Amino acid sequence: MERRRRYAPTMKPLVLFDIDGTLLRTGGAGRQAMDDAFLAVHGWTRATEGVPIGGSTDGAICAGVARKHAAEVDVPAVRERYLERLVERLGDGARVEVCPGVFELIAALEGRAHIALLTGNWSAGAALKLGAAGLGGVFPWGAYAEDAVDRNALLPIARERARGLGVQYGAAVIIGDTPADVACARAGHGKVIAVETGFGSAEELAKSAPDLQVPDLARGLGWVLAFLTPTDLSPTGPDQPLR
Repeated sequence: MERRRRYAPTMKPLVLFDIDGTLLRTGGAGRQAMDDAFLAVHGWTRATEGVPIGGSTDGAICAGVARKHAAEVDVPAVRERYLERLVERLGDGARVEVCPGVFELIAALEGRAHIALLTGNWSAGAALKLGAAGLGGVFPWGAYAEDAVDRNALLPIARERARGLGVQYGAAVIIGDTPADVACARAGHGKVIAVETGFGSAEELAKSAPDLQVPDLARGLGWVLAFLTPTDLSPTGPDQPLR
């Protein structure tokens, strides 16, 4: 079990971004590519239909498809074909939409926070999506689907990776669009900002009780930056959801 870490209240926070529905939207390219992969490898049509996607890791999606079909999934083969099809589905990037306020928040966090990814995507898929959105190279490292099938295991992994890279940080804060992001933060003793631009409805997100909830990162930019001020992220800082 990971112990809570003591930190100076003035240390920069570690801000961990989800991808789909938080940073960008692909217009369904990811799910379509996954269905393409299952069809090619296993012959299953619409394999992910009825399988939870939002907030899931790619490994968890494969496990869900395996349960649905009561059969083993050849995950390496599915992953390989998925990445091939994702390139084709993303095309020239015209269908990819960057969520409101993303570029502005990233620019505002320069020098004020350490940024990285915490995502359910396999790392290669994450790179393809970010590249198509014009966000390639923005995030220096992350925690990904190949690190754990269970999303709730990703924040401790991100913390360990940060330490290994010599990143000195205060609070760890996840920014995501689903109740699964909130659960992940709670499981790893982190803070969480929920944004209403993706898979989770405003009502579902509010019920999950994030530390801060905003409609999007453009309209909520001021709230987000205020919340990420190190003194507000101390262990005695705000713990009630704000909207």
